[in-house]
Amino acid sequence: MILIEREKELSALHDLLSESRCGKGQVVLVHGAAGNGKSELLYAFAEEASTAGSLVLGAVGREAERDVPLGLVRQLTRDLLLPEPLRTRMAQLESSLAAGPAARQESLALQARVAHDLCRTLLLAAGAGGLLISIDDIQHADSASLGCLLHLVPYTRSAPVMVVFSRPDSARHCPPQLSAELLRHPRYRRFRLAPLSPRGTTALARQALGAEEAQILGPAYHSASGGNPLLIRALLGDRRDRPVDGDGTDPAVPFMGEHFGQAVLACVHRGEREVLGVARAMAVLDDCASADRISRLLRMSATPVTDALRHLEAAGLAEGHRFRHPAARSAVLEDTPLDVLRKLRLGAAELLHHEGAPAPTVARHLVAEGHPPQRWAIAVLTDASEHARRCGDLAFALQCLELALTGCESVREQALVTMMIIRLEWQLNPSTAAPRLAYLADALLAGTLPAQFAVPLFRALLWHGRPDEAAAMIRALGPDTPGSHGLLSEAREWLGNRYPAMLTILAPVPDDSDARDIREPAGNKSTLLAESILGSTLRRGGDESSAWSAEQLLRSCHLDDAHMCALESALLALVYADRLDRASVWSDKLLQEATARQVPTWQAKLSAIRAELALRQGNLNEAYALAHSALTHLSPRSWGVAVGAPLSTLVLAATAMGADDIAEEHLRHSVPDAIFQSRYGLQYLYARGHHHLAANRVHMALDDFLRCGDKARAWDMDLPALLPWRSGAAAAHLRLGQRDQVRRLADAELARPGSAKSRNRGVAMCLLAEVAEPHRRTSLLLEAAGILRLAGDRLELARALAALSSAQRATGEAEQARRALYQALQLADLCGAQRLQRSLLHRSSEEAPVGQTVPPKDPLTAAERRVASLATLGNSNREIADQLCVTVSTVEQHLTRVYRKLNVTSRADLLSEFQQLAVGYS
Repeated sequence: MILIEREKELSALHDLLSESRCGKGQVVLVHGAAGNGKSELLYAFAEEASTAGSLVLGAVGREAERDVPLGLVRQLTRDLLLPEPLRTRMAQLESSLAAGPAARQESLALQARVAHDLCRTLLLAAGAGGLLISIDDIQHADSASLGCLLHLVPYTRSAPVMVVFSRPDSARHCPPQLSAELLRHPRYRRFRLAPLSPRGTTALARQALGAEEAQILGPAYHSASGGNPLLIRALLGDRRDRPVDGDGTDPAVPFMGEHFGQAVLACVHRGEREVLGVARAMAVLDDCASADRISRLLRMSATPVTDALRHLEAAGLAEGHRFRHPAARSAVLEDTPLDVLRKLRLGAAELLHHEGAPAPTVARHLVAEGHPPQRWAIAVLTDASEHARRCGDLAFALQCLELALTGCESVREQALVTMMIIRLEWQLNPSTAAPRLAYLADALLAGTLPAQFAVPLFRALLWHGRPDEAAAMIRALGPDTPGSHGLLSEAREWLGNRYPAMLTILAPVPDDSDARDIREPAGNKSTLLAESILGSTLRRGGDESSAWSAEQLLRSCHLDDAHMCALESALLALVYADRLDRASVWSDKLLQEATARQVPTWQAKLSAIRAELALRQGNLNEAYALAHSALTHLSPRSWGVAVGAPLSTLVLAATAMGADDIAEEHLRHSVPDAIFQSRYGLQYLYARGHHHLAANRVHMALDDFLRCGDKARAWDMDLPALLPWRSGAAAAHLRLGQRDQVRRLADAELARPGSAKSRNRGVAMCLLAEVAEPHRRTSLLLEAAGILRLAGDRLELARALAALSSAQRATGEAEQARRALYQALQLADLCGAQRLQRSLLHRSSEEAPVGQTVPPKDPLTAAERRVASLATLGNSNREIADQLCVTVSTVEQHLTRVYRKLNVTSRADLLSEFQQLAVGYS
């Protein structure tokens, strides 16, 4: 097959062959980059010349045969019947040349005689049709064969002989004696084979792919190959052989497979040795490659490096000092022997370091090399790790530190690098950091690790349920330790909000100002402030001042490992202050950022907070999904003691949804024993108590609620906004018929600190209504419903409205009861509270008027019902849009359709018609 865009050269060769038949001998040199089609052009020309009646003799110069005497001549004459004297002389010459340098000197006369006889034989064989001698890769010819060819070239001036040589682009590839002889020849021609153009590349692809696909892939193939036919055919082969199911990539992107890699290596290895070395150095240096750096890395002069780069560019592998495609670079790297690759990588790292290159650039070569670094490289690796951590590339940051650790010599240096490793591992997966904690705790106690790391280590040990080790370490912070006042203050605030049972291990903080260390780290201030705000909220309830302070802190802190604890505490302060709307805005913003930066621990913690928020707003499906996500980003084992936070939300959501089997399954998983010494244990007990209550294990539920209460009081965390355990216990007493206990607990709950409009106050009032006199029940429930509506907890509002419906029916207010029942049904549906929804549907069917028929089909769609139900609850169009996460225009369109279907003209009429519709379809 004739190469695309080679017809011009082929036609010119035919014209020269025609001239040579008339006695005008021709000598042609075809040169070009490796893979650009020199061999294919020669073979195509030889085949057509043979068909036209010319005698064709061909040979290929091979690098392996450079020292084989007369190897090229043997290839040329293998199909000729040589005269017996010539065969004898050739055998004698081969033996003489193989004997050694001394014998070779004596064989010069014999070599001249062989060359003369060979030329004579070839000229006689030319006959009337002419002779074509085609030699590919002449640069690899052995010296004896080259001597014979030098004798032949002058004879071609007047004989019907055409000789065609091929070699790579570089002039150094052609033997100088042959070059001189060729230049003296009057009919010497040179053809340079350039790469294929984009149009030629598309035409070549068309032969294999068809017109339509070639038109799409042609430009990409040319970009990847530089127009090198060898590389293009390799790409076509990879496309043909790729898996049937595809590789999941864009069909317009070339698939680089084994064929392409082999073609790249063929182009590299077919050049001179300098080409291979330069290609390897360029692959290692990558973005940092330049002719000067490659020269210094290989310790070569500039000229051969420049020639090699020119060769790689002509072959379509490189563009400037870089590979055209990463697949080509990968192929060269994979082909490089390990010892050579290690030497190049270390050399590149040293070269770039001495030039003052950025630490991450140098570190990538050190990490790729992978061996214990030299002393100078430790600082480079730690600097690069810090840079990568700030940029969000935690995996590379960790690789840098792990390599740096292998080169640390002093105990202190090892401890500091290990502490940096733990900081990164904690963001990715806290369980991987656990095995290093004991070593670091010992290092801190021994004084080889600075005291400033005591609090982070202390937190990590408690997270993993190791309180004894944590206590021993924190006690080591004496009053003479630099910065101990700030460290102990931070530890005290943090412990009080999470592990209050551990507060006794801390020594009292002195009041005198002299005890305060002026060198207290500034980074602690945000954490201290956030913990102080959270502690105040947990013990005295949140107010506008604390909520404002929490938001100010959220505005001032960036999401990073230094501020994550402060951000978490500030968010929780908003949650427990019942500022759910503001907490939702901030938690969404931070969760989006953590997701974009792909830090699993941050994603898990923020998902858990967002799940608790969704639960308090009555959005059970979202709460369950987010809690499940939190336990996916980190496994329960990686969560450690803090697993109580997402697990309690998940169990409460599943229980309210009626998915008791799911809640039961999660409660079967073991939790660390140390969880019950922490705030997370309170959350766990509270959630388990509600699950027991739903499963009618009332006494077990009551036991969990009371245990929760005992610990909350002992730890000064008895805040209903955190855990309304009294309401839970009152609900259990109500099941047992112990009305006095219900009243006592409900009154006590209402007396605790907290907002007058908190959701927990509304829940307590509902319980108090259950044991109140009939004439008081309705007023209490109406007040509770108003509070819950303002608090934004749709689930508890649905429960309050359900109770209000019963109370109103008992007092003869049938129409109001139906309205409250309908609203409770709609809210239960919006919340995903299937347990409550089933109960209300059963009640509505029992309370429906006698003879009421069920329409054959609901005229409203699910979306229209959601919008209508929120409209009947008094929400504005904007409020409905915010709750359903749609536009105001969408809400208006839904309401227009609802009005038309129900034949109403205002919201006042909508309420009545929609209630009747709800009863009919319940």
